[in-house]
Parts: sequence; structure tokens; C-alpha cells
Amino acid sequence: MFSVYSRFLQSSQRRGFSTSHRLLVGQNLTEKIAQKYAVGLPPNKLVHSGDYVSIKPAHVMSHDNTWPVALKFKGLGAKKVKDNRQIVNTLDHDVQNKTEKNLTKYANIEQFAHEQGIDFYPAGRGIGHQIMIEEGYAFPSSLTVASDSHSNTYGGIGCLGTPIVRTDAASIWATGQTWWQIPPVAKVELKGELPKGVTGKDVIVALCGLFNNDEVLNHAIEFVGDEISKLPIDYRLTIANMTTEWGALSGLFPIDDTLINFYTNRLMRLGPNHPRITNERIDELRANKLKADDDAFYAKTLTIDLSTLSPYIAGPNSVKIGNTLSQLSADNMKVDKAYLVSCTNSRLSDLKAAADIVKGHKVADHVKFYIAAASSEVQKDAEAIGAWQTLVDAGCIVLPAGCGPCIGLEWVPEMLRLS
Repeated sequence: MFSVYSRFLQSSQRRGFSTSHRLLVGQNLTEKIAQKYAVGLPPNKLVHSGDYVSIKPAHVMSHDNTWPVALKFKGLGAKKVKDNRQIVNTLDHDVQNKTEKNLTKYANIEQFAHEQGIDFYPAGRGIGHQIMIEEGYAFPSSLTVASDSHSNTYGGIGCLGTPIVRTDAASIWATGQTWWQIPPVAKVELKGELPKGVTGKDVIVALCGLFNNDEVLNHAIEFVGDEISKLPIDYRLTIANMTTEWGALSGLFPIDDTLINFYTNRLMRLGPNHPRITNERIDELRANKLKADDDAFYAKTLTIDLSTLSPYIAGPNSVKIGNTLSQLSADNMKVDKAYLVSCTNSRLSDLKAAADIVKGHKVADHVKFYIAAASSEVQKDAEAIGAWQTLVDAGCIVLPAGCGPCIGLEWVPEMLRLS
């Protein structure tokens, strides 16, 4: 059973504030980050939910849709991007498609990136959102956008990530800026500790299934709780990622010692010469952990007790429907296909957990079990600890790091052999 509590403060209360009242209200974390990246504000102006602001995001990512964005960019009459250090191009969606049409599109994207001096990551390097995190484009207390709905993922590392449409991406390329209306902000309190065997995916699937009446639709979310420090970064990324499916525009976790330790370890791996993940930036995080004011306003508060959760499964056909694993296992349901892929999961902890379960076993003859790491780096790490080979030995079908299965692109063996 779940222990769930909810408390709502309606957004209409917020809209009823007078200007003088607004000056007395502190800022939540979403508003503080938006303040940092807003441009052209009047002197002493503090931004709050409902405000329209011009923003200059730290970075903007586009993937296979880069070429459509480039066509819109050219349609504006622009020829040279405003700031090529702001832009990141990745290829991650249709990476197995070797048709002439797709290869031409990919070549056009790579050529455009080269001509403009834009950072470019080819097919096979991994899912764009994972690259944005691994390479430090998305970074704590910054604002980073992408022309993809799962930009919310960046909130797992305390970065305000939110999606934009292609036209907005083109305008950022041309001017460095776009506009944003700061959404109402919902506080989601995570109480208690997760039981053994329960993961971040269970948390967000439970939230989607329990609060399934659009409670956070078009809201920004901030996760809080005394035990959040015990949540691994992989779990936070998964939870933030699926706030998209929950209907939210972003999902922010706090900047805490667990996160700073993650970056300290990351720097040890990358070495001292990485252009974005540096000792200086980590020291700044440690000294100035951006956080919400004590008197910050939230449109509503939802609370869930993590200690009451168990493995949870979404569906059928909607994340608004959910059942515990114990409930479904009694039904003895047949499984035909399984996927361990995506920007939601398929990081190292996910691959290791799956390998621990299948070790010494074989995938059933009638089941096709597909695996794809979130990035080439993740796959190398999984190979190094033996988890990848364990999955292969069990009969898993390997796909390249990318988003293909998530958007319904079929795996074609002949295409894979040509890659």
C-alpha cells in the first residue's frame, strides 16, 4: 500500500497578489535560476511565476531535428549563429536508418555544425540528454533548453531544463535569446527512504499513477525532502526525466553534497582539462548552493512517503494507470518484448541491476529483450564491470546508444550490420 498525502494551494491565490505583496515573497529555486538567465529586466525586478521574461539559456541542444531547426534559422534570414558556444548538436534518434534520405540529413547537420563551429556529437555517441550531462553543458544552477520534450532530465542535476519548439531553437541560434513565461511551481516532497529493490523509476511511475488528474500539468516541479541526499544521481535523473510524462515543464532536484560528490568523481574521470566540468565550477557550487528562499511561494504541494513504495509498473497504455509488481505478478502475464533503453533509464546502475538479475539465466525463447546504453561511455562502463557481457550472454539483443525504440523506430538487423 502507498501512503500519500497532498496539499494544494491554488494558483489563483498567486494571481491575486498585489505588486506590494509580490515584493515581500521570496523566490523558489525555479524563479532564482530564471532570474539568473533573464535579460533586460528593470532594475531590482524579481521574477516570479506568471512573469514573461527574455532568457539567454546557457545552452540549447537539438538532435535529429537539427536540420529542420537550421531551415527555420535560415528562413529568418540568418547566416551565422549568435554564439556557437551556446549550441550543441547531437544525432541520437534514427541512428540505425541507413537510407539515403536519412544519411543526407545527418550529413547536412554535421556540415552545418562544422561550418558554424558548433559542438557536434555523431550517431553512436549516445542520447543527447545524456551527453548534455556527461559533458557538462547541463550544469547545476544553470538554465539549459533543448528542442526535445525530455529536457526535464537536467533537473536531476539541479539544472533548470525545459523543452522548446524548433522555432524557439532557431531564434536562440540567431539571437542567443528566447522568451519564457515562468510557470506555476509545485513542490513535491519525498518523505522517508526507499526500500531495498525500489528505484527512481518506481518513484516517478508511482507519482504519475497516483496524482493522475493533471495536478502538475504545465507546472515546474521542485523536489524536496530530508532524505533526498540518499537518492543516487541516476535515480534523480530518471525521476526528473519522467516529469515530462507527468505533464510538467521541468523537474528540479536540490543542489546538495550528493550532487557535488558526483561532480568531484566526474572530474577525476575526465581530468583537469575539461572545458566545462572544472575544479573552479565545483568549488563555486560547494560555496554557493543555490536554493529556494524560506518564504518562497508554491502553487501546490504534493507529498509521497518513499518508504511505502514497492516496484511499480505503468499501464496499460498510460502512465496515469499503475499497478504494483506484486499485483501484476499474480496475473501471470506473458511478456513478448522487453526494452532496457532510453534517456529515462539505461544508465550504468540500470544495466548493472538488470545484469545482476539475469546472470546465470537465459532470456525465454519467445521473448525479445533489447538493450541500448544511454551513451557510448555508459556502455564502456558496463562492459568494464562485466554487466554488458552478462546481458549479452543471457540472450539480449544489442542496439546502439540512441532513442530509436522509444519513438517506435523498428530494429532492422540488415541496417545494424551496415552501421
